[in-house]
Amino acid sequence: MFWVRSHYGRVRFVSIVMKHLAGALGLWTAFAALGCSSASIELPSGTGGTGLGGGSPQGGAGSGGTSGPPVTIDLDAAVVAQPDLASSEPLPDLTGYQCDEVGNCTKCDPVRILSLGQPAQYGANSGTTDSTQDFQLFMKDNTNGTATMTMQESPVSITADLLSNYDVVILQGLYTNVYDPNGIWKFTSTDATALHDWVNDKGGALIAMSGYFSDNSVEIGPLNQLMAPFGITYDADTTFTQSDCPNPPGLCYCAYGSYPFDNWTTAVPDITKNLGKVGVFMARSITCPGADCQVVAIDNVDASAVTKNLGVAKQVGNGRVFAWGDEWVTYTSQWGLKPDPTYDDASTYQQCVGFTPHTSYTVPQFWYNVFRWVAHTSCLTIIVPPTAGSVPQIVY
Repeated sequence: MFWVRSHYGRVRFVSIVMKHLAGALGLWTAFAALGCSSASIELPSGTGGTGLGGGSPQGGAGSGGTSGPPVTIDLDAAVVAQPDLASSEPLPDLTGYQCDEVGNCTKCDPVRILSLGQPAQYGANSGTTDSTQDFQLFMKDNTNGTATMTMQESPVSITADLLSNYDVVILQGLYTNVYDPNGIWKFTSTDATALHDWVNDKGGALIAMSGYFSDNSVEIGPLNQLMAPFGITYDADTTFTQSDCPNPPGLCYCAYGSYPFDNWTTAVPDITKNLGKVGVFMARSITCPGADCQVVAIDNVDASAVTKNLGVAKQVGNGRVFAWGDEWVTYTSQWGLKPDPTYDDASTYQQCVGFTPHTSYTVPQFWYNVFRWVAHTSCLTIIVPPTAGSVPQIVY
C-alpha cells in the first residue's frame, strides 16, 4: 500500500474505495431484504468497472478490463471486516510540503532573504508617520514559516561564504549617512563578481530598488557598482513626481503622496499576475539593453525619464534578477492592510474613494509575485489579514 503525497490524491483514493464498499453492501442489503439467507451473484464476462479489476489480468485495476470468465460473488462469504486503524499505515505528514493538483509535492524549505542596506525612511509626511515595518514583518512573520528576512544595515563585504546562507538578496539604501561622503557604501569589483557568480552559478535571486534619497548621483553610485555585471543601470533621473499625479490635481494625497501605477506588461506573467496598482514616488528609470531583459513595468507619464523602464526582470545563468525603480512598495502606508481613519472615510474624503492604498493598491500581491518568481519557488506564502481591503490579493 502507498500514499500519494497529495491531499487531492488521498481524497480520490478514499472516494474510490468507499464507492465500491457501498456498492457491495448495497447488494448484500438488497438480498437480505428479499429474505434470501443464501445467495450469490454472477457477473457477466468482461465486467471490469472502475477499480475492481474485472476481466483478464491484463485489464488491471480501474482500467475497464477485457473479456474473461464470469465473476461470482458469494454474498454469504462477503463479510466486510472493520479496518484495524491501530495497525494501519498512518497518514503521511505533509507539513512543509507544497503539492499541486496532480499529487506532485516539493519539500518547502524557508526562503532565506538578506536585505542589504538601509530600509526606506522617507515615506508619507516625509517619513514622520511612515515606516517599512510591514515589508520586514511580512517576510518574517506573515509568510507561514515559508520565508525569513535578515536585515544587514551596516557595510559588509560580499563573499561566496556570506551569500551561501541565503536564497534572495535585496539591495536597498546602500549608505549609512547620505549627508556624509564617507557614509556611502563602497564596493569593489570582487564584491560585484561574487554577487554575479552567486546568481549565475548558484541560482541565487537578486532584487534591487532605488529612489531612497533625492540626490540621485549619490544614491545610485554603489547600486550601479553591483548591478553592472548584470547589464542593468539605474539612471540619474527622477520620475513620478508630484506634478505627474492624476486628475483631479493633487489626488495623490489620498495615497499619502504616491502615484497609483498600474502600467504592467505581459513580458513575465508570473510577476504581473493579479496585480492592480502600487504606489510610486520619486523613482529612477532603468537602462537594461538586450533581448534577455524583460520589461515588466513601463513609465507612461514622465517625459523626462531617461528610459521608460520602471521594472525589469532578467534570467542570468541559473539565477534571476528583478530591478525596480522605486522603494515605496516597502512603506507601511502603501500596503493598505487596514482602512485609514482619514482618507478612507467617505463622509469627509469622498474624493478619495477608490484611490487609497486600502481600496486600490495591491502591494502584498506585488511582493508575493516578485519573490516567487525571482526565487523560482512555489512554496512562499504571504498571509493577508481580513482588514486588507476590497482589492483581491494573494490569489494562489
